[in-house]
Amino acid sequence: MDNRKIQDSIVFSDKSFTKRIIYDMKDVLVFVLNFKPGQELPVHKHETSKVVYKVLSGSGEIKINDSVEKVEEGTIGYVSGEDDFSIPKVDNDLSLLVTISPRPKNDVYAKDVG
Repeated sequence: MDNRKIQDSIVFSDKSFTKRIIYDMKDVLVFVLNFKPGQELPVHKHETSKVVYKVLSGSGEIKINDSVEKVEEGTIGYVSGEDDFSIPKVDNDLSLLVTISPRPKNDVYAKDVG
């Protein structure tokens, strides 16, 4: 068993969004993304993987392809790896738990940020 505390991965920075890896395994990658208002996540894809995100706290907008939706604490969503994904707007300090499976081959997805 390998239990971890999500709270340890909720870390904000005034300079940029942060990303904290929780699990990095062949079949799954799990991390927390944290944003302050004014920070955003650029448009990107996740290879052929599937992505599930859950908003742990805060609020903002998530854009998938041409569709923009408001999200808030408790929102959960699914994204296909081929979809364009971004977070264009953050209203209140936003933390998302993200699970990607299978783990993308490009190691850039498994690096902490900020």
